[in-house]
Amino acid sequence: MSTITFVPADPVTHRTVLLDLNIEYMQWNSEQLLAMFGIRFADVAGAEVPEYVASHIDKACGEPPPNGCFYLVEYDGVVAGLGGLRRIHGDVSELKRVYVRPEFRGKQLGAAILRRVLADAKAFGFKSMWLDSGPFMHAAHKLYLAHGFVDRPPYLEAEVGETLHGRWRFMEREI
Repeated sequence: MSTITFVPADPVTHRTVLLDLNIEYMQWNSEQLLAMFGIRFADVAGAEVPEYVASHIDKACGEPPPNGCFYLVEYDGVVAGLGGLRRIHGDVSELKRVYVRPEFRGKQLGAAILRRVLADAKAFGFKSMWLDSGPFMHAAHKLYLAHGFVDRPPYLEAEVGETLHGRWRFMEREI
């Protein structure tokens, strides 16, 4: 039987693997933006993927409980993905970076990450969770809908810039 392990990520101790996984995730986003909309990532983010990730890693992955949490997710001892949450304001949390490496997809890791992060959000006292998701993230949309998320208007605290809000998907659910 396979084992899924959630390793609380420390932005200092785990910096290299966090950078690597976030670059993989954002590079895929960059490729999809270009393919779908003809938009270069650097034009909307203000930097190329590696520089952008390095400058945003602490905000995306560095909030300690009870304001947030972030995990490296191992599958049979191998880093397979990541995910976490951060406080937006008051009792509203935001789902961050649910990402599973391609070779580990189909093993229900995304669902496991989402369940874990939702449980943490509840334990931290959050009442709702928001997220933003690219229009090309079809598997993620199915996962979020299956876990009770519904569409909502864009929110200014989202990582994705306002120039993409009309093309992006925003969702929320009560916890």
